[in-house]
Formats: sequence, C-alpha cells, structure tokens
Amino acid sequence: MNRIILIGNGFDLAHGLPTSYADFIDYYWEKWGKRLQGGYLGDELKDNLCSISQKGEQQPWYWLFPSKDIHKGIIIPPETALEEVKSQPDRFTVKKSPFFEHIDKAVETKNWVDIENEFYLWLKKIFKKDACQYDSPVPLNDELELIKEKLVEYLKFIEDERIKPELTKDCIRETIYEPFKAKDISNESKKIFDDFLIGRLEYLTGGDEHGIDCFLQRFGYSYIDRNTDIETYGKSVTGKHEFPATKDRLDRWKHLQYVNAEKDIVPDCFLWPDQILLLNFNYTKTADLYLTKTSEFRVNHIHGELDNDKNPIIFGYGDELDDDYKEIAKLNDNDYLKNIKSIRYLETDNYRRLLSFIDSAPFQIYIMGHSCGNSDRTLLNTLFEHKNCVSIKPFYYQKDDGGDNYIELIQNISRNFNDMRLMRDRVVNKSYCRPLVPAGC
Repeated sequence: MNRIILIGNGFDLAHGLPTSYADFIDYYWEKWGKRLQGGYLGDELKDNLCSISQKGEQQPWYWLFPSKDIHKGIIIPPETALEEVKSQPDRFTVKKSPFFEHIDKAVETKNWVDIENEFYLWLKKIFKKDACQYDSPVPLNDELELIKEKLVEYLKFIEDERIKPELTKDCIRETIYEPFKAKDISNESKKIFDDFLIGRLEYLTGGDEHGIDCFLQRFGYSYIDRNTDIETYGKSVTGKHEFPATKDRLDRWKHLQYVNAEKDIVPDCFLWPDQILLLNFNYTKTADLYLTKTSEFRVNHIHGELDNDKNPIIFGYGDELDDDYKEIAKLNDNDYLKNIKSIRYLETDNYRRLLSFIDSAPFQIYIMGHSCGNSDRTLLNTLFEHKNCVSIKPFYYQKDDGGDNYIELIQNISRNFNDMRLMRDRVVNKSYCRPLVPAGC
C-alpha cells in the first residue's frame, strides 16, 4: 500500500516562502518602483502589462522618486514611488492590460487571487460573449503567457535565494514518513488494509534479511537497527501451535487487533507505506528537500519545473467536469484549449507515470497545502475516485486566531467528487486530522 502527498502552494507558504499570487503581484510592483527610481528620462515607461506616464511637463523619474532622502539620510523603498503614482491620477497615467488589471484589482481589494481560475472565468465569458474586454481567446492567452513569464522570473528568484535544506520542518518530515493509521482507512477499504497488514507481517517475520534491509533503508534504517523490534513483535503474535489454515504459528488475527486498537507494541515498520510519491503542483522544489539523494521515493513535478525545458511549466486551467468546458471543447477553435491542463499534460510523461503509480497498488492521499480548487479538478477527480484510493487525509491551515480552514478545504474536496457517498467514506474526518504545521513546529 502506497501514499501520495499532494503538495500545493500552502506547502511553500508553511515554510515561510512568499509564493502566493498576491506575493508575486507585490513583487511585480516593487520592480516597477525600482524602475521609476532609476529612470533618468521622463518619458513613458512600459512593459507588456503596464505603462506609466507623466501628465504635463516631463521631469526625470528619479527626480520625482529618489531612492534616498539625503537630508534625512534614509532609504526610500520602491513601494513609496508606486503609492505616490497611484495616489496622484492628476499627475500620472497608469494603464494596465485588461486581464492583469482585473487580477491586480482583486489583490488590492481582497489581498488574494487565483489567476488560473480567473483566466477560465474570462475564457468562458469570451465563449458566451458576455461582458469582457476581449472578443477572442487569443489576446487572453497572450496576456496569460506574459504573466506566466513574470511569475516564473519571480519564483526563480525565490528558489535561488530562499529554498535551502535548512528550510525543512521536522513535523512535516515526520508526517510524510509516518505509519498508516487504521482509523484513517475508509470502510470500503478495510479488507484491503487487512490484506496489506498481513502481507507486511509475513514479509518482516519471514527471514529475508536482505529484502527487509532494503525496505527499511527507504526510511533511513537498516535491518540491524530494527531486527530486535521485529523479532520481539513477531514472538508476541506467534502462538504455541500451528494454525491449520496457514500451517504456521503466526497469529494474524491478533496482529490485526493490535493495529486496529493502535497498540504501541506494533513497531512502525509494520505500518509504513511501500512507496511514497510527492505529487508536487508547485513550480518550486521545496518538496525535493524532503527526499535524500539515495531515496527510492520520488517527486513528480506534475506542473513542470523552473529552468527545465524537458518539463515545461503548465499554467492554466483543468476542469473537464465543468458543463461549460464540454461546450467549449465542441468548438472547432484550438485557441480555447491552448491553456487547458489536461492537454498540456501530454507534453511530458508526468501524467502517465502518475497513472501507473495509482494503478499499481492501493494508495492513501495526504493533502499538504493544496486547496483542491477547481483549477485542478480533472486530475483530482482521477485520484479521489480511483478504485485504489483507500483514504484522503487533509492537513489544514491553523490560523493565528485559533480558527482553521478544514471545512473550506473539505468543501473544495467535495467538488472533485461525482459520488458523494464515496467522498464521505474516503475523506478523514476532522477529529483524526491535524494542522500541517502545528503550534510550536
């Protein structure tokens, strides 16, 4: 039985990394502030998303927005220049491209935005000919590409400057590699879990020292480290007489009872996953920090990697279950499908390798920092309703005021199911869940 860790942007945020879309927009404007402070002329400044110009007589930008106050001897932050520009519409003209203006306004008013979701809403407006500043998907796609380029630039900066081995958290590492818990397993999968438990018991007590050593080394241990624990526990579940059905003295039923009662007598190695896959929806490599160089476990960068042409960034939308998508797909216009994730997945073998993994054996899902929103709905539905999925355990965000986002997360998870009965059985209830980063971690 395996484990899949779904890693979303909340995972990076939990490590103190400023990787939200709002952080990216702030970075974009900070760069604009630096540009204003360094402008020697007074002419219009622009990139492909925004332009800023002066009204009336032009003056050098660095005169208007110096980077230092010589008299006070202080550095003037770039943000100050932008604030002055935005607060003086009688002196300055700020023009933004339509879609960028929309997401920038969302950040200003809500301090939050989902660029991929907003892109799909605009795409549907164009399709339905609703009020929208574009009448074709082509300029919207072009603008999304420009935003993606600047986002990649920002995330490269974060990855180079901030993502270091010392960033890892022990509480997250322990959670990734922790043993299965019987109470997390769905009712429909109890038989599958019992079979796994019996198989692992027979394997670890079977005497194959080399094979057992290889397994233990996946978790940083050796046969010598755990041999005493394995032998001691093996004796505790061994009867005095042979069982007729198995022709040995191993009491499998007692083992199942111990596990279901969560007895401390059961060593962790009897409950560890066979394989662990970190399914990384981020473009950064924070998840890679939790694997050793010799680890057999893997990270699947399903949405691409920074600076890797063989695994290009996938930035768009992925909800084939949406009714409007079905109508859009019927159009004979490929521009509408240019940034649909399920199509872009075919540029690499990441998706195929994921399918091979979930088809190979039963698996449990841990959700770490992924909002489970509609922009990944197609992929999440494939995972959540797969016949081999035995459990879905969300690790929620603990707010400073004591609240959390567990219910919001479950609401999002539910939208990825067609079968609500299945959802209620597979998703672990809150009493068995905990924060991704508990207090004090």
